[in-house]
Amino acid sequence: MKTYPIATGILLATIAAPGPAQAADQPEVEDLPQITITDPNRDLFRLALPGAVGDADLAAAATDIERRDLDLVGLFRVLNPESFPDSLVKEGLGFSSDLWSQVGAQGVSKLRATRDGGGVALEGRLYQIGRGESAVLTKTYRGPEVRPLVHMWANDVIMQFTGLRGVFGSRIAFAMTGKNPEIATVGMDGQELKVVTQMRSECLLPALSPSGGQIAFNSYLRGGADLWLVSASGGRARHISDRPGLNTGPAWLPGGNALVATLSFEGNADLYKISAADGKVIARLTDSPGNDLSAAVSPGGDQIAFVSDRQGTPQIYLMSSSGGGARRVTYQGSYNQTPRFCPRKETPIIAFTGRDERNVFDIFLHDMRTGKNDRVTQGQGSNYDPAWSPDGRLLVYASSRGGLFVMNLQTHKEFRIYKGGAKNPSWGPPPADFK
Repeated sequence: MKTYPIATGILLATIAAPGPAQAADQPEVEDLPQITITDPNRDLFRLALPGAVGDADLAAAATDIERRDLDLVGLFRVLNPESFPDSLVKEGLGFSSDLWSQVGAQGVSKLRATRDGGGVALEGRLYQIGRGESAVLTKTYRGPEVRPLVHMWANDVIMQFTGLRGVFGSRIAFAMTGKNPEIATVGMDGQELKVVTQMRSECLLPALSPSGGQIAFNSYLRGGADLWLVSASGGRARHISDRPGLNTGPAWLPGGNALVATLSFEGNADLYKISAADGKVIARLTDSPGNDLSAAVSPGGDQIAFVSDRQGTPQIYLMSSSGGGARRVTYQGSYNQTPRFCPRKETPIIAFTGRDERNVFDIFLHDMRTGKNDRVTQGQGSNYDPAWSPDGRLLVYASSRGGLFVMNLQTHKEFRIYKGGAKNPSWGPPPADFK
């Protein structure tokens, strides 16, 4: 019997050793690609973020939140505020294009945060060198707290430069490890951690629903790998599948009414479509001699990627969401797992975890059009369990370095957003005003 840590959290001792026919049919695999890490700040747009003005405590908080947001997204080279002369620091919301160009800025973002009745008012102005003295973007936001208002401003700044709003305000679910192995969520900026389960038992493989309102996950509370649902805001979890054997690896289908999960009550570990309401089996999707796990649903809901050892080693396969006709898509590397589709339909790319020839796990991208694999991480421990941001710009993943890391795929700029033990991140939907 072989043991594979497929789905990074469920250890399977049920994967049978391949028979002679499987070994003979297995294609020869190539080594996974290598990368060269270059300076992530090279050629980034130089953005100045002087301190916010207004009520002192709100302004200080707004300054810190904006700088982390616009640094974290990996699209800008945020200039060191210590390089700004006093004349610019005291400028308020005004703007001198010539003076800011002298400190190397290509753009300048300014904020004013003040109390507004029982809430907060945030005014933002964005200036661009070479576009005159008037702001290219002016917005005012009101709400009960400053953090979500600054997130909205950061999203609008990103929209101004890229044509697509940022996704600050979205949340990431993950499985905590160590002494408190519950399911938690955290803002994509690494703030506002919330533990949402109270199972007092190991919890794994959270999957945020399409609306962001529910989390499907695994728990061993009753001894086996069972499926549960819990509100994303926390509360009492609801049991939806406790069939004999495995009930694991939930992936939501569009609409949030059904899940794809691995069940083994009929013998093999296969993929099934089940009701999110009561766990009732709607359809069996695979029926192979291997074990099929770690399902991911495409953004259009028409395809499912999954991991199978049906040809001897864990590899990624693709099939219709109605089941059947699976085809293998990874041939580089002998151990590939945790596939996740890019959420942008026009970008047919699957992120996955691969083990290289040195037995190190790293994050890779598989281009479904060309069949090419590109390496995302390398040389910094093992990295695994990728999950996409709702706009397809960023990946979050767990690391042997400890915690969760976010990377901009264009610049390879990386930040740690959670320092505790963590695995199996799932990135939820974008903010309600995402366009």
